[in-house]
Amino acid sequence: MPSLPEVDRLSITTVVDNFIDNLRADEKVAKRFTHAQARRMPTLKAEHGLGHWVEVERGGERGRIAFDFGLTAESYNHNFLELGLEAGKVDAVALSHGHMDHYGGLGGFLKTYRRRMKRDVVFYGGSDHFLPRYNERNSQRVYVGRLDRDELERYDLDVRVVEKPTVLPEGVLLSGEMHETAPFEIIPPSLKVERDGEVVQDTFIGEQTLVANVRNRGLVVVTSCSHRGIVGICRHAVKVTGVSKVHAVMGGFHLSGLAGERITQVVDAFRGLDLDYLIPQHCTGLEAVIQMAVHLPKELVVSSVGSTFTFGA
Repeated sequence: MPSLPEVDRLSITTVVDNFIDNLRADEKVAKRFTHAQARRMPTLKAEHGLGHWVEVERGGERGRIAFDFGLTAESYNHNFLELGLEAGKVDAVALSHGHMDHYGGLGGFLKTYRRRMKRDVVFYGGSDHFLPRYNERNSQRVYVGRLDRDELERYDLDVRVVEKPTVLPEGVLLSGEMHETAPFEIIPPSLKVERDGEVVQDTFIGEQTLVANVRNRGLVVVTSCSHRGIVGICRHAVKVTGVSKVHAVMGGFHLSGLAGERITQVVDAFRGLDLDYLIPQHCTGLEAVIQMAVHLPKELVVSSVGSTFTFGA
């Protein structure tokens, strides 16, 4: 297994998420983008999607990773500009999985900003990121898009497929393929993928999680939709890094619309992990967030578009 170095500080700015509250105050590890920063009423946009700007500080050096890009370029690019982020500082681009609410804004972002970016930017993705995806309910199959690898290469990105846990030059890890899952974390049968000309159950085997080892704190686990199960993802992070302490978990936990028992199992597992911070986003679902607020009030941090979550010194 790769050795994951400690980083001094990790900051994650949520560029796109499902929820926004311009009046929410700073809390715990979260600093909000408010009137004071914008010098006016902020015009950030929320949509069904997720996109993060990740900054890693280690030994006096800073690396920056754009991780997921929301559903539309209209929202992602608008928020990117509003937040004062700089494309010229992007060191790497990473994508969690091949669903449009995570890659939808990528093409438009590259069209607008690629010329301002460094020439040798690497794109990191999983083995199944470029397959056609479908949703299937009540015998109705709906095509929901496919990420075009050729388009990424036309923008002169160095496309790399991550199959095993991989430490990036910036000092964080991409999880690679996770083969073990918690027994109760079942992938919804409505989610399909086309492989070798046949539409089959999507396993999301290529889904990537970003993991950092923050000095004197422990692991920060940044998920996307957690299709293979957020509990299994956290256990996988501990296993591949050898770091037993999970300091924080943030991202979409894919509990929206699921039964109360499944939500309770996840919340109980979170309590067993002895987390310091829990930041549910995107597809977690209101019912699950409410349970976390009731059972994990000290750990819960509410997400809002434009918030920056900082871990470490």
